[in-house]
Amino acid sequence: MHSKNDKATVYLTSPVFFEIANHPKVSPPFKTKIMALKEELARDCNLIVSSKRFPEEAEIIRMVSSRGVDYIGCHISHPITNQILEIPSVKAVCTSTVGYDHVFIHPNVLISHTPSILHKSVADFTIALILVNLRNLIPMHNFVWSGKWGKENKWDLDENLTNILDNLSLGIIGLGEIGKELVKRIAPWGIKILYYDLIRNYDLEDKYNKLQYRENIDEVLKESHVVSLHVPLNDATRGLMSEQKLRLLQSNALLVNTARGAVIDFPALIRLLKSQEITIHLAFDVYPEEPLSAEILREFQEIQEMRADLRITFIPHNASSDADTRAQMSIMMLEDLLKLSKSKNIDDIKDVHLIPEQHSLKILELSSEMEKTLNNYRIWNWWQNKD
Repeated sequence: MHSKNDKATVYLTSPVFFEIANHPKVSPPFKTKIMALKEELARDCNLIVSSKRFPEEAEIIRMVSSRGVDYIGCHISHPITNQILEIPSVKAVCTSTVGYDHVFIHPNVLISHTPSILHKSVADFTIALILVNLRNLIPMHNFVWSGKWGKENKWDLDENLTNILDNLSLGIIGLGEIGKELVKRIAPWGIKILYYDLIRNYDLEDKYNKLQYRENIDEVLKESHVVSLHVPLNDATRGLMSEQKLRLLQSNALLVNTARGAVIDFPALIRLLKSQEITIHLAFDVYPEEPLSAEILREFQEIQEMRADLRITFIPHNASSDADTRAQMSIMMLEDLLKLSKSKNIDDIKDVHLIPEQHSLKILELSSEMEKTLNNYRIWNWWQNKD
């Protein structure tokens, strides 16, 4: 238990949140902001920064337990498990990601994330991924790069024709921040865009007349030449692209995933491709297990060897890899850590970017009901001890 005058202990599971400020592609204002936040955290908190970019769970547990860590800062490569959050000193976890499926949702611990930052970077990357796959750019580059483009071994233009996006329909599953940004960037091209989301977006449909809503996912899958997934990973979306859904895709459709790997049933996908029950192309940035295991990679390599007609483009989870985007994500996470560590009451965390499941905490008014709700969270007792 901390005394009234104790500083909060903040633990960053990687040095990358500060190291990003040294990257030459990060804009000067973001560099300055990150370094200012580092100084403030070091001054106002007991700041611990891991020397490793990817510490093991056992090391995180040891550090949190032995140092009585109050607040944890992490990213997607650091799963924050129930075992970590069962350590009673932990009051909140701040992740430098918009998705938070790597953080166990503990009933006594607040969680913040970094929304409304990476949507432009991911939408931009998604378009690049679609075009790279549709136009078969990587194999064509490799053809030239490997020295095969000679007079006696030309690229067979007749048998390797591709399609431009203008003549295809794009299906978007999930019209959140990234899905909407994708629409904004693609719509001016004049192609047909279908979408499914839990909430229909009439305003966006009015703005872009080629945007059409479908009442269920199946309709989007059946009608689209390119299907791009933009849903969060949760109990409702895990395995969303099941065997039944995969079978609905058009022959030679392109399935794009920059969301989370586990929204696709990978065993079903591999089985259907190997048995040639479906013929679809793949452009993935995310996988159920990251890095992609050698076993799963080999499965897809065998599929490619067996089915040369398929275009498979795999990228190592890099859609948000814009320098300023990563810097802004670090800034938001560090600011949330600072606000939480210096907070004394609910008003002090009104601007913290709590996950949707905890949004209601920020609009609670002072009442006995508020106290009853907040009493479930360890930070409430922290506040009481600081009064």
